[in-house]
Amino acid sequence: MTPPPAGAIAVPAQLGAYLPVLLDAATATQLPFWLLAAVIEQESGYDPRAKSDAGAIGLMQIMPETARDCGVSVAELWVPEKNIRLGARILADRYDCFRHESGDERLKFALAAYNGGLAPVLNAQALAFRRGLDPTQWASLAAVLPDTQVFLHGQWLRPDYDQIIDYVAAIWRRFDAWRALPLPGAEASS
Repeated sequence: MTPPPAGAIAVPAQLGAYLPVLLDAATATQLPFWLLAAVIEQESGYDPRAKSDAGAIGLMQIMPETARDCGVSVAELWVPEKNIRLGARILADRYDCFRHESGDERLKFALAAYNGGLAPVLNAQALAFRRGLDPTQWASLAAVLPDTQVFLHGQWLRPDYDQIIDYVAAIWRRFDAWRALPLPGAEASS
């Protein structure tokens, strides 16, 4: 890979170990390769043994309940290839939920839903609309997310929306810095 210019966000060296499966997952889901790479960097720092305090597992930090809902065993989450494929599929499913948004906005909504769940994002869109903001714009959503609650397990909850907003921003900084780079290996074939 060509080294990044001074001041740029460096592409993690560990990406090479997962290159074939990342390329395959990007192709299968039609998500940008560099977005998936940025998600893994944010979620686990490319550590396949990563486990969060909340119990999320592996490179893409997938919750065991989510894996089971997708027909994947918890043990399989520790297999990097399976974790990446499932994480990409989940992110693509979130992306498909936002058909009124376009381009970068749609990707940001999908990232927010991947991190914080679909319900909080949909609730925030409804609140943005009620407040006269454009519910298809990430800036509108980020403005109202802290005021949004979700009804879960018989009670109203206020998830850590600052964390969701920061998550999207951190991934977006990386993705925006990397998105114009050629796909790894592409520079050798040109």
